[in-house]
Amino acid sequence: MSTTLRAIWLFMLCLGSINIALAQNTQNRVITGTVFDESKTSLPGVGVVIKGGTTSALTNIDGKFTITVPSNTTTLVFSYIGMKTQEVLVGTRSTLNITLESATTTLTDVVVIGYGTAKRSDVTSAISSIGEKDIKNLPVSGIDQALQGKLAGVSVNNNGGQPGGGVSVRVRGVTSVNGNEPLYVVDGVPLQTTRSTISQDQLGGMGGQTSQSPLASLNPSDILSIDILKDASAQAIYGSQAANGVVIVTTKRGKAGEGRITYEGYYGLQEVQKKLDIMDLSQFAQYNNEVLGEIAAVDGNPTYTTIGEFQNPSILGKGTDWQDEVFRRGKMQNHQVSFSGGQDKTTYYTSLNYFDQEGTILGSEFKRVSLRFNIDQQVKSWLKIGLSANGTRSNQRISLTNGSDAIVTIATANSPAAPVFTPSGGYATTVAVGGYNFGNVRNPIALALAREVRNIQTKGYGNLFGELSFTKFLTFRSEVNFDYTVGDNSAFQPYIDGILTPSKLVEQRSTNVYYGLRNFFNYNQTFGRHNVTALLGHEIQEGEYDQLDASRQNLTQNIPAIGAGGEAGQTLGSYLGNFAMESYFARAGYSYDNRYALNLSIRRDGSSAFGPDNRIGYFPAASIGWTVTNEAFAKDIKFLNYLKVRAGAGAVGNQNSPTANAYVTRVRLVSTAPFGQGGIPQNVGNPKLGWESVITYNGGIDMAFLNKRLEVSVDVYKKETSDMILSSSLPVFTGIGTQYNDIQAPVVNAGNMVNKGFDIAVTTYNMNRQDFEWRTNVVFSRYKNILNALNSETSDISRYVEYGNAVLLTRTVPGRSVGGFYGFLEDGLFRSMEQLNSSADQGLGINPKGTWLGDIKYKDLNSDGVIDDKDLTFIGDPNPDFTFGITNTFRYKSFDLSVFLQGTYGNDVLNYTKRTTEALNNVYSNQLVTVTDRYSASNPNGTIPRYNQWHNNNIRVSDRFVEDGSYLRIQNVTIGYNLPAKLIAKAKMSNARVFASGQNLHTFTKYTGYDPELGAFNGGATFFNIDNGNYPNPRTFTFGVNVTF
Repeated sequence: MSTTLRAIWLFMLCLGSINIALAQNTQNRVITGTVFDESKTSLPGVGVVIKGGTTSALTNIDGKFTITVPSNTTTLVFSYIGMKTQEVLVGTRSTLNITLESATTTLTDVVVIGYGTAKRSDVTSAISSIGEKDIKNLPVSGIDQALQGKLAGVSVNNNGGQPGGGVSVRVRGVTSVNGNEPLYVVDGVPLQTTRSTISQDQLGGMGGQTSQSPLASLNPSDILSIDILKDASAQAIYGSQAANGVVIVTTKRGKAGEGRITYEGYYGLQEVQKKLDIMDLSQFAQYNNEVLGEIAAVDGNPTYTTIGEFQNPSILGKGTDWQDEVFRRGKMQNHQVSFSGGQDKTTYYTSLNYFDQEGTILGSEFKRVSLRFNIDQQVKSWLKIGLSANGTRSNQRISLTNGSDAIVTIATANSPAAPVFTPSGGYATTVAVGGYNFGNVRNPIALALAREVRNIQTKGYGNLFGELSFTKFLTFRSEVNFDYTVGDNSAFQPYIDGILTPSKLVEQRSTNVYYGLRNFFNYNQTFGRHNVTALLGHEIQEGEYDQLDASRQNLTQNIPAIGAGGEAGQTLGSYLGNFAMESYFARAGYSYDNRYALNLSIRRDGSSAFGPDNRIGYFPAASIGWTVTNEAFAKDIKFLNYLKVRAGAGAVGNQNSPTANAYVTRVRLVSTAPFGQGGIPQNVGNPKLGWESVITYNGGIDMAFLNKRLEVSVDVYKKETSDMILSSSLPVFTGIGTQYNDIQAPVVNAGNMVNKGFDIAVTTYNMNRQDFEWRTNVVFSRYKNILNALNSETSDISRYVEYGNAVLLTRTVPGRSVGGFYGFLEDGLFRSMEQLNSSADQGLGINPKGTWLGDIKYKDLNSDGVIDDKDLTFIGDPNPDFTFGITNTFRYKSFDLSVFLQGTYGNDVLNYTKRTTEALNNVYSNQLVTVTDRYSASNPNGTIPRYNQWHNNNIRVSDRFVEDGSYLRIQNVTIGYNLPAKLIAKAKMSNARVFASGQNLHTFTKYTGYDPELGAFNGGATFFNIDNGNYPNPRTFTFGVNVTF
């Protein structure tokens, strides 16, 4: 072919190519846009496809997409996991901005069920779940606080407002008298360690609350989801660790795509939501003047005269407001930076968090620095490995609470005539007014600021895993868990003349090491209408605990160092312990045609906590489900979109004991004894000790109505605990008991307890439009607890307060619920001599210094004519009739609003603080303003007893101090705004949200104390809802921002 012909052929070929391209260009067009969720956060990985076609695209990390479509394309389909699939008419538009809506159903949610996951629609047991959005930006130090009122069947009570303080979490009521805290599993790691501080009685006075939150080491901002296993058919896979329920925490992981940088932060202020109406100086002077006259009338001594400085109360002013001095406006801040993303086969998530909370009581605080690192690597198509690791260092300073010498108790009773500081700037003790000393020697400000009790904890835990895929149906997974905790507790008290003595330092160093190895197979395959799942695994766990205690007093120059103290009175002690457990577990599931489902599981645990004869425990479970709406006969029920019936039963166990390794007799070594070093028995061993057993029966129903705009889940249950692990009761003369210096009594299996109740969860999708959404979640829980038996018919568990167990407050006996308040019943006041002469003998004789007009008349319950201990009875129940939570979530364009209400009904509170603030037995102590309505000769119709310094009958524990603890609380209101995408794009941001939040805004209650939410003292089930100088829960206002780059 000639050169000319070749040139002509090449020219024609190019021209044809251009014509084809031009023709194609006239037939296709390019559409671009961005996809967001409801909060205007861009969504990566959204599928974009032509309706009825095969051309598709995915949004990039910024949520942007580009797709080339035929010119006649009318509709694009956008789909994303967890969002409603949306069809969009294109028309002539070339740019689209799409907002995807959350799927209006929870039935397709994936829940964690223990060693695996399942779709909620396939679950046949009772599991409650919340996600990241439900707890995001809440101003709490631990996730246990964030669960309050969010989940049906889960009761959460703060044990006080102490930063980082303890929280009582109960899953379906009271399971045991040995404690009721659930098992927490974070990314497969069971958290083994508790968090406690040195008891302050080692510095003098009372011990106070020492139990703190074990979850304060986990940063709430790292959490993706929380699933709570509520019945034994779900819990049994965890066996002996699951008696009190299981809380499974899943943290965030990376997603493939361009890397993301996220900053989340807020700053807040906290304050006490309420102060008691205590007398100011003017009122106190008036009260003092009146009381001196009443004392003179009883003593028959007219020489009692008004203190000169108090003669004209109206000119005195307010005096010292000790509540204002003790409470402060605390600051709170939280900052987190996280990095996430991944490419090809590797994804990662890492975060750095700083949290700092000042308490509302002087001196209290909590600080935490945490680092999380999660990584997943698809090494081969058949091998995946990953690591979840968390490192935390926290520093908590504790206020003395819960006792008659707690900071709040002293402050409320301290005289307004007493100053905080002396003229020279030192802490004041008492002040002389008219020759009388007013004020408390234990200045509460000195107690709050000078005494320093700290818990410093350094903790690292994580899970390293490898997963082999033999086929797409069968996998093998191996996990190594670790939890390493170093505790540094200290309690320091300087010498302050007349206030704190002696100077003393107590130090406690501890190391807790836990590791576990878990191997298991997972199988999941579908054969036509049949689906079969199976799990088979083996696990070993081992832990070691080592603690060293030392104390010295009379510190040189108040230097907080053991070396600065003297040898006289020094103490030195240590504790070393370990545990081990080996387990086998299995689960099998079968479902047919998405209609019928059966799940079976069993676990075998062998624990070092028991002797050879009772070391092994078996924990089986079974549950069934029937999805009625998948039946042919249900297709025509128009209003019913989903109906599933569930039933299950199972057994779990408990190995918690009041004495470690109680099956053997241990030795307590002593370095100093009459004949030198030696040892004594620590306890009396019981080689027959075995597992505490909990058997649960559950029935449930899940429903969805009105095109799934109304979802309802109802569960009823019975939970029976038997063979509880209890200390036996022996005569005092044996020297064997349960006090710290006793040879500990044998621990035995005895007792029976039953909890019955029901849980209801309702979700309504009230409005779902393009610019406006409104969703409501309601949870309702009720349980009834009955203790049927203890060691014997006459056994009881009694709890006391004051030095030497002087005052009985609660008794736990067979036939009643746990922790009932115990005391006398009032029958009004004596208001006439006839009543005095005709009533039962109050034990003091009838005279002005004995039983007299204005004193309390107690009921003679046994009708023997004498008021004594035989007339004590149950005067209140701390357990609620029901608890509830209501959350309303609104979205209007770029604004969002959440309103969360939470409360309890039917629970009693024992207001023991009022026994001090309405004692009316000391002219030097301040009182509530209500004492102005006391009975007196000039006020015979007074509603509270007379002033009486001659005996303590009027402050006996009685129903006078029991109040209704029901409350409705505006727990949280949060309003947020998402900044416009065009505005933030200039700063390379894909999302920016600002928000303001109010926590614990207002409480509607009849309770007269600081706060009706009191929780349990040191987490104990038998000492619940008692107000005894508790740390009030604060009101919090926060302002924050969430930014993603």
